[in-house]
Amino acid sequence: MRLRTVASGPVVVAFLVGLTLSIVWAASSPIDDSYSTVNPLWNGTSELARRGFLAVTSDLGETLSSTNPPAVLLIAGPTRQFTEADADSTRTFVATGGLLIIADNFGSGNGLLGLLGLPVRFDGRVLIDTLFYRKQPVFPLIFDFPPSEFSAGVGDVVLGYATVLAIEPGSKVELLASSSPFSFLDSNGDGEKSPQEPPGPFPILAELALGKGIVILFSSPASLANGLIDEANNNILLENINKHASQPTRGTVLLLDETHLEPSPFTPPKLVAQGLVIAILQGRMWLSAKLGLTALAITIIGARLMFRKPSAKMVEKREPLRIVTLFDVDSVLRLHPTWDRRKLEYVAHELEVSMKWMRLHEGES
Repeated sequence: MRLRTVASGPVVVAFLVGLTLSIVWAASSPIDDSYSTVNPLWNGTSELARRGFLAVTSDLGETLSSTNPPAVLLIAGPTRQFTEADADSTRTFVATGGLLIIADNFGSGNGLLGLLGLPVRFDGRVLIDTLFYRKQPVFPLIFDFPPSEFSAGVGDVVLGYATVLAIEPGSKVELLASSSPFSFLDSNGDGEKSPQEPPGPFPILAELALGKGIVILFSSPASLANGLIDEANNNILLENINKHASQPTRGTVLLLDETHLEPSPFTPPKLVAQGLVIAILQGRMWLSAKLGLTALAITIIGARLMFRKPSAKMVEKREPLRIVTLFDVDSVLRLHPTWDRRKLEYVAHELEVSMKWMRLHEGES
């Protein structure tokens, strides 16, 4: 690698332009993590944030312990595994009067249900309805709602790549909604009903008591995402669930757990770039960003000074001095008068040629 070439002006300018363009691209690219409140796309939950849900991005247990009823905790499409500590804090939150909504299909929700000891699981197979659906059979329409406060004003709900609830027989689980008799579980993934695939109806929404609180289980997290929240009566269903936890004298705290969502590798740099751009536009910048930019500037300036090409005058001044210092024929003959001058002059000439060649290629490695 040619260090001097790397530290040259055009290369430094190209690096700075590339860095600037990368920051602008990262800052302008939307976060696309599923069920994240900072994701404005169809699979995000920015609409839930607009409707009052607060994202919990760190230390779920501490957040729940400092939250007083009435409060709702929504866990949508979790992908990270739950720990015993997660289960303990969640159990305490519900037992003291909180409302827990677990909306999952193929994620890690069953791990939390197992740690809580609840008699329900998410089946994990895709629910398909070839008769009652919106656009495609993987978006079934649900219109079977037993009378309850949750079904008030709800005519139908659209699911998206949903599964169903597997409820242990004889357990005290109240069914809140079911799929149609024409639905089935697509066990082999071909989208068509096979004789061995079980037909509907299936439970897709249910509740059960846990201490003083309630756990709501919903097998279609996509119904609460941006793309489907305003389809059919999905938003009314969510409002009814939230009202269940409300009190006349106090507003309900709405929490959305993001500590169990696995972010994409590009999400952290996008968030840093967005924060940097916003800070610059608003005339304020984090101390860490200032220190980082200062360190980058010092590095670039240091590289330019260390590996810059010497001027022609410096080479001219240095050339005769280096040759005389390395080999001067008269000085050598004074020390060794019996040596052959012609041979010494030949060696001196070869050294001079070698030194000129080395200076022309100085800085290469």
